[in-house]
Order: sequence, then C-alpha cells, then structure tokens
Amino acid sequence: MKLTSSHLKYLLAIYEIAKETPEVSSSGIARKLSVSKPSVSTMLVSLQERGFLVKERYGKVHLTDSGYQIARRISENVDTLVDNLPKTGLALTSGEIHAIACIVATEMPDKNFTSV
Repeated sequence: MKLTSSHLKYLLAIYEIAKETPEVSSSGIARKLSVSKPSVSTMLVSLQERGFLVKERYGKVHLTDSGYQIARRISENVDTLVDNLPKTGLALTSGEIHAIACIVATEMPDKNFTSV
C-alpha cells in the first residue's frame, strides 16, 4: 500500500502537533498545513482506512503504532536535513530550513536518507 507525499505530510504534521499537545484536532492539522478543514477530513478518512490513525467521535486524532513509526522516521529524516541544509551556505532562516526539510523528506524516497 503506497503512501503519497500528501499522506506523509499529514502523518508528519500530526506527529509534530502531538509532540506539542496531547490533543490533535482537525483544525490544528488544517492550521499547521495551511489547508482547508474539508481537505483534512478527506485525508484523515484515507489514513484511517489504511490503519495509520484513529479519529475519535469528537474530532481528536491519534496515530496508530504503524502511523507513529512512519511519522517518526519522516521526522528523523527532517532532522537530518535540518542539520545539513545550513552547510549549503544558503541564507535561510530556521523556519525556512524546517519548511524545506519537511518538503524534501516527504517527497524523496526513504533510501536517500540512510547515507546522509
């Protein structure tokens, strides 16, 4: 079951929000990703059907073990990129570095991070 970069972006967003607060909501995900609540709702259904998260009746979202493992791996890849991007000499803020790292980590195959 192949996950798209969009699936990975949502898993990463949920993981990052959960590190800050125990209650992850659809509106929090929408704010983090700058997307509409209907877009979040559609993606949450897709991720829940794939077994990567559970959405409670009143909107709280929790990653399953498999969703957590994938999100943690993506987060580790983001951290690797955040550590290495400043070495490029580009004049980027820490926020820009993190945003770029998230994009790259969710777009590139995981195998590219084993040797970085």
